[in-house]
Amino acid sequence: MLNALIAVAAATWFTLAYPVLRRRLETHPPSGGAPLFWPLALTVVFAFMPLVFTVPREDGNAVLEQGLTASNVVTIVLTGLTALYLFVKVAADRRVLLLPFAMPYLPFTLMIVMNGVSAAWSIVPTYTLYRTAELAVFTLSSILIFDRPDIRHRLADILAIVTLAWLVSVTPEILQSLASGIVFSSAKNNMMPLVCALLGFAAWFGPPNRRRGRYLVLAAAGFVIAGSAASTGALIAVGPALMIASRRPGIRVAGIVLALASIAVFLFLMVGLSSFPGLLDALSVILQKPKVELANATGRGQFWPTFIAATQDRLLGSGFSAADRFIQLLIPTTELADELGRDAVFITSSHNMFLSAWAGTGIIGLSFAVLTLIEPIRFAARADRGTRRIVACLILMLALNGLTTPGLFQDWNVNVLAYVAALACARAARREAEAGWRDVAPVPSPRGTGQAWPAA
Repeated sequence: MLNALIAVAAATWFTLAYPVLRRRLETHPPSGGAPLFWPLALTVVFAFMPLVFTVPREDGNAVLEQGLTASNVVTIVLTGLTALYLFVKVAADRRVLLLPFAMPYLPFTLMIVMNGVSAAWSIVPTYTLYRTAELAVFTLSSILIFDRPDIRHRLADILAIVTLAWLVSVTPEILQSLASGIVFSSAKNNMMPLVCALLGFAAWFGPPNRRRGRYLVLAAAGFVIAGSAASTGALIAVGPALMIASRRPGIRVAGIVLALASIAVFLFLMVGLSSFPGLLDALSVILQKPKVELANATGRGQFWPTFIAATQDRLLGSGFSAADRFIQLLIPTTELADELGRDAVFITSSHNMFLSAWAGTGIIGLSFAVLTLIEPIRFAARADRGTRRIVACLILMLALNGLTTPGLFQDWNVNVLAYVAALACARAARREAEAGWRDVAPVPSPRGTGQAWPAA
């Protein structure tokens, strides 16, 4: 009975509070247009440093008992350097702090605030606070990268730089896999396929670009090299997304219905692919994956029940990120270890962004999860056709791929980078469209005749 009351209270609070918070907190700053090099360099180094240097852990709670490793220290230092860069920018112009509160960034910003509040009941408060700070720092850094008046024309260029930086960081792994005859997923990365897909969408649906062909080849190559079964399956979202991006109400409704059907099919195949031996054999050959791995969602189907059992009674969650990283503090994993025939099980993530949202901040987290996926599509509905397609395709692929990855709701990763890039594109396109409706010239560039941002 108490849980039911908490559920109703949390859902009611969110339903009533969000419209009020949006109305009171929404800002309308001009595009930032900050210099690109430093925020992009700091963000890319932070994103791909673990691929080059990391100290593995064999015990899930080792960081609590043994302290930080060298790679943990490097991560914290990079976060601190980026925070220092942002501090300098804010000192030059405080309007930089207004950017995260502009639509369509605002729902994600409010979610970050909620993540920080969850430290009050987190199972490891310090970890929750650090991960929240890290998410806030690199989200603002990502906004400074992409929030610029000409982002629709430069989106593919910037994403190509990110993709090339990733390919350089995993070159030894790619060469080793190719030597073994592995092409698909030769440098498996559950997050990069989304960045590569967005690069392809930006090149195909965006404004004309003289490097369009090269960017499409780069996007396809990166998608194949990083690809997983889930990211490949998420491509079924493109068809419904293009329908949802239409201005015709009938086509939009059909797209929504088809999107829901795609999610249902995706979920069914995730847990029931073994029921179709022929399809399983074909996918095993095409994706160069063992059939056993595909049949049980790469092991996720074995630990998801444990994860759900540990969090089912915690309606407000157990602390952002900490609930994923330290699930062993909530429930013993010895039974799961016995089932898998191992001495111990080390779970660092639910590998499902909706489970992560639930585990971290409960019902409110799930509400924000839905909101952060729906609001960008609604916001972009009044932009040009290319932008509507880019945003819808990215969001629906993110929702499907997020069923087997941390997505947006466990920590900062390149999925958040791609998400912010799509939001920035929608914001720029929407501002251009609204300027056209008012029959007023577009918002001037920070380097144009209008007042420049000192931070730029």
